[in-house]
Amino acid sequence: MKFTLKDYQRDAVLDALNNLKDAKDDWHRKSRKSAFSLTAVTGAGKTVMAAAAFEALFHGDDEFNFDRDPGAVVIWFSDDPSLNEQTRFRLMESSDRINHSDMVVVEHPFSRRKFEAGKIYFLNTQKLGKKSLLVRGFEGEDDLITQTRPDAQAYTLWDTIRETIADPELTLYLVLDEAHRGMGGTTSSEKGTIVQRLINGFQGVPGIPVVWGISATVER
Repeated sequence: MKFTLKDYQRDAVLDALNNLKDAKDDWHRKSRKSAFSLTAVTGAGKTVMAAAAFEALFHGDDEFNFDRDPGAVVIWFSDDPSLNEQTRFRLMESSDRINHSDMVVVEHPFSRRKFEAGKIYFLNTQKLGKKSLLVRGFEGEDDLITQTRPDAQAYTLWDTIRETIADPELTLYLVLDEAHRGMGGTTSSEKGTIVQRLINGFQGVPGIPVVWGISATVER
């Protein structure tokens, strides 16, 4: 890390890492999904804490007594592309072990059977919305263009999520930024539906095994 963590940040990172480790074990040993949250007031340094947790997740950390997860894949999801860009910049600003190439902004065309271990993929509501080229054709009859996939899109994002979850060598972690905005009445119906699909699964795609919500709103 480029910054020295404050005591409360260190405690929060340790709690997050313990939750990530337990969640990974629950998934691979018991096929049981897990969810937990990090709630801290605005200005507490949530992105700095996330950067420290990602460093340990991808590379291990002796100070936290945490072994790296060689199959870790992270999806960072929000409802705002500009918020994702701010987060990506802050992660690079905070970490000296997470490189620019480790953080992938998913754009069309993006056609991969699986996500790659050791990377953070940035997604937002629009990328998984019905009008997105990244998902076109996945929903069959319910889609705007029935069973039609662009030539460059052999795999939709939902296909990629499904295949990544199915790989026993990989662990898919979903980070919901401003998680309260996807879980209650303050969000758009599309955002809420997409978040529910990511968590609970749909159309043959299982729910993402590990969900980490980050929010400044304690009530939600």
